[in-house]
Amino acid sequence: MLDFFVDTVNMALSNPDTKEVLLRAAVAIAETDGVGAIGLREAARRAGVTHGAPYRHFENQQALVAAVAEQGFRDLMTEVQAAQAAAGADVLMRFHALGVAYLRYALAHPGQFRVMFGAEAAAQPAVRSAEAAVFALAVNEIAGAQRQGLIAPGDPQELALLAWSTSHGLAVLMIDGLVQWVGLDTTSPERLARRITALMFNGLQHGVPPARGKRAR
Repeated sequence: MLDFFVDTVNMALSNPDTKEVLLRAAVAIAETDGVGAIGLREAARRAGVTHGAPYRHFENQQALVAAVAEQGFRDLMTEVQAAQAAAGADVLMRFHALGVAYLRYALAHPGQFRVMFGAEAAAQPAVRSAEAAVFALAVNEIAGAQRQGLIAPGDPQELALLAWSTSHGLAVLMIDGLVQWVGLDTTSPERLARRITALMFNGLQHGVPPARGKRAR
């Protein structure tokens, strides 16, 4: 009878649903208290499970933080892909969709967004892979636009990095409330994102200077 009870408890603690509940609890911690507050015991407390339950799903606190970041990148990718699909085939509209979806996600999940780009999560291969998949969306969009002659020739990865830096910088500045300090209208973040994206697209159309040592003779 005791063995049956132990097996039942172990099955409950290792249930995949428990992992999902713990992950949601960790995301909630990130949103309310920041990445530094994410811990296995606190996640267990908020999830309403025993203190030992998290260890069946996450090796340590770093693994839990990495899971929060990885899930964030997967959710971000889903949102960006949905926005671009809705935008159709028009290149500029797809760039608008990418930039707006990125900013919308960051503003809706500022705590998790910080975890996604934090040093602790960046050390984990699964997080880097999920981040690279999101970056690949921008690379593919730029390469496709180049094939149509809508963006100047150049390394698609470098141009995607330029686009990502712009979108990410705007997101961080908005989260920190710094855009308002320079007098820009932030009452409609999505409108601002579309404007910045349009300016960025105009720059991509004109291209970038060749890298040092690769100048045409």
